[in-house]
Amino acid sequence: MAPSQPQWEYAGAGEGWDVLTVAMADKRKFPRVKRRLVIEFHLAGSPYYGFTHNLSPMGLFVRSIRIPTLGTSVSAELHLPDGKRIPLQGRVVRSFRAPTALARLVPSGFGMALSSSSEEYFQFLAAL
Repeated sequence: MAPSQPQWEYAGAGEGWDVLTVAMADKRKFPRVKRRLVIEFHLAGSPYYGFTHNLSPMGLFVRSIRIPTLGTSVSAELHLPDGKRIPLQGRVVRSFRAPTALARLVPSGFGMALSSSSEEYFQFLAAL
């Protein structure tokens, strides 16, 4: 089977085409839920803080100025709005640092694939 090709769509206003959009097939097994929550993560015994950008049953993206290297094991605590904390364990599978000029538009941070999470995490996601 050949890899999926992008479907080009022109989205414009008025007479001219002013925006070119590429619609790619999403290959993710689970949808992402965008939520901004505080997350505390630990690297080499030191605590760091960031914000979630999106969450799924298999992982999450953490916006942070501290970006661990790929493959790093991470323990974290997700801070819920009601004050509860959910412990998470995972591994860094993706990282991205936006150029300074785009820092406000594009999130810098890392993707964390979960290796261990509690039933409370899945219940929280289901309630979103």
